[in-house]
Amino acid sequence: MTKEIPHIQDQSTPWLKLLVEFGFQNQPFLLGSQSTSSWLARREWVLPDGRPNKEYLKKSYGNAIVPILVNGTNYESTTLTEFLENMGDPKVYLKDWHFQNEFGTSMYTLNPFFSRDFVNCEKWTTNKEENPFGDDYRFVYIGAAGSWTKFHADVVCSYSWSANICGRKKWFMMSPGSEEVFKSSSTDSGYVEDIREYPELFEQANLITFIQEPGEIVFVPSNWWHQVHNLEDTISINHNWMNSTNLSLVRDFLNKREEDVRNELSDCVDSFTKEEFEEKVEDILYADARLNKSKFLKLCELVKESRADKNDDYVCESHGLELWKCISSPDCYPSITSICSCSTSFCEKCSNFIKQLEYSIMFTESQLSTLYDCATTSTRLPNDFADDEKDLKTIIRYGELFKACHSSNSIDYIQKAEDVTEEEKVELKKTVTQKLANASSSEDEIPWNVNIVIGNSHVAKSLRPIIDIKMPTGETFEFDIDSFAQFRQQLAQTVLVVNPQE
Repeated sequence: MTKEIPHIQDQSTPWLKLLVEFGFQNQPFLLGSQSTSSWLARREWVLPDGRPNKEYLKKSYGNAIVPILVNGTNYESTTLTEFLENMGDPKVYLKDWHFQNEFGTSMYTLNPFFSRDFVNCEKWTTNKEENPFGDDYRFVYIGAAGSWTKFHADVVCSYSWSANICGRKKWFMMSPGSEEVFKSSSTDSGYVEDIREYPELFEQANLITFIQEPGEIVFVPSNWWHQVHNLEDTISINHNWMNSTNLSLVRDFLNKREEDVRNELSDCVDSFTKEEFEEKVEDILYADARLNKSKFLKLCELVKESRADKNDDYVCESHGLELWKCISSPDCYPSITSICSCSTSFCEKCSNFIKQLEYSIMFTESQLSTLYDCATTSTRLPNDFADDEKDLKTIIRYGELFKACHSSNSIDYIQKAEDVTEEEKVELKKTVTQKLANASSSEDEIPWNVNIVIGNSHVAKSLRPIIDIKMPTGETFEFDIDSFAQFRQQLAQTVLVVNPQE
């Protein structure tokens, strides 16, 4: 018995309701066709009988070079005109066409829920050099009846939405973890390519199946595996995206993939310096996941900077200005949905609330890492680290916990802390676990600098050999041969007392 997806047919449904019921909880939904009824694409790209308007498409975009997937394995390039004139073979599917890069977005408008998009809808997303993702993730798909997309989860744990401009699709979808039912050792992905071949596993996987009609939009949450079939000649507009509600899932995904990359490189770690090894890890992670840790932190900083003009008008009764905690706190949802009833645009109240939420998320994402590094090395925090509204006591307390965990190489201090909420513990433990893992996989090289020189700064022409040692702290010690021998003996005795096994 398969499950169904929630249908939102009422166009006046407040976008904040969508945010807390589906975004906060990482759940899918289907938005009714009224949500796209005003789109130019619905009028210009579709014939009165519902089929693709090939003549309009060829006239408007026919010379565009488009990617086509052949037999589900090989990408080739052709013109849109050539593809449309030969459209009919279900083994040839126009996918991942960056239409918007070339022709803009005038053919559709976004529901506010979909427009909070760090990947495609920010000022930095139009600049490939500044954009952490390197490009946009907005696409047009065109497929004949019978064409389909294999069983998969979306890139780098992103959300996606897919709007049918024309045609109907059948979806198979399942919640995170259920995909393990369909594991396979015979495919590159590690999972079966077509779950239709295993109907006996549908119930075990709690499979959701549904038909997407023309004009409807499907919201696919992070880590929800799915398989999609075009029942008719179909055109769809699609975005992969991230925002404040799934950023922690993206971070967790990157942490896991980074760990995998380090393990894969473990047999050659001695071939690199620490800096070279870390650079290799980042390069491979980016090639594999299309995002890495440094670009992820860059994204967090860009969002934080762009939300600096927020007003702290919304104060949660339970969490104050730390609105990120509201995401996992259902008791906060009624208050958030009561902010306004906007359904197709932003008012001042909901616009400022979402800015506050996004800003608070960036503190947990980008600044906890900085706080950990400063706390564990007794380094002064940057002057602009915290704003006036940040609770100084909270920052100090986090620093104390980080330092204790670093010293003990454990997260136990966080787990036992009675003055820290469960939501805070989750975020703090993620930071500590990642930092400790990085430290163990690639220990810092201590920058000892030992030189033997003739003479020293005080007796420039002395012929006595001097041992000059520059410590990691920046201090410099000078020894003559006799005193250095005594120092070595004392150091060895001390090491044996501390570590008898050495």
